[in-house]
Amino acid sequence: MREKEKSTRVIYVRHGQADFPHDRLYCDDREDPGLTAAGLEQARYAARMLATEAVDVIYASPMLRTLRTAEEIVDVTGAPLHTDERLKERPFGIWDGLFFDDIARDYPDGFKAWKADPVNYVPEGGEAIRDHRVRIKEVVSDILHRHPGELIVIVAHVGPIRMCITDAIGMPVEGYRQLTIDYGALTRVDYGRRQNNLVYMNYRYHPQVADAHAI
Repeated sequence: MREKEKSTRVIYVRHGQADFPHDRLYCDDREDPGLTAAGLEQARYAARMLATEAVDVIYASPMLRTLRTAEEIVDVTGAPLHTDERLKERPFGIWDGLFFDDIARDYPDGFKAWKADPVNYVPEGGEAIRDHRVRIKEVVSDILHRHPGELIVIVAHVGPIRMCITDAIGMPVEGYRQLTIDYGALTRVDYGRRQNNLVYMNYRYHPQVADAHAI
């Protein structure tokens, strides 16, 4: 009898709360905040949830908030850690790092257009959401090909994790905002040759804090 093919399991972990104002858009290239005290605790909770898992390898976005979260997981699992630039958050171009109130004041037409249609409106210099999903799909595909049948942990940001989920289950990209991914939460997808299975999403047992960046 032919042996059943083993799926490749990926546990996506969102970083803990970053030390960054909650009414501003993140900017990966100009600012690189670490974790707040609450964010570090969330990272440690996430690591504890993975303590009994036989993790083979960990990948992370190279930003401080994701690396610090990944380091907590390394301490518990002992798995090797690799970084990949393609796991970074979606850039918003000229809006990066600005307060939401300032965007509404200085770019009123664009802000209204984005609020009305966040999928199709792209600020100048930003990355379109569909291009963002293509980028994330490519990096995940590369990781899966490197580690068939293994248990992989990917520590990333809310945007990339949402893109991973929509792509894995065949969900239209327009539905990404319906997916809640909290700080330090775990989401598992089993990737198989014929189909992918979303095993659980947004799993956590630590208290959640205010999050304006899940936009």
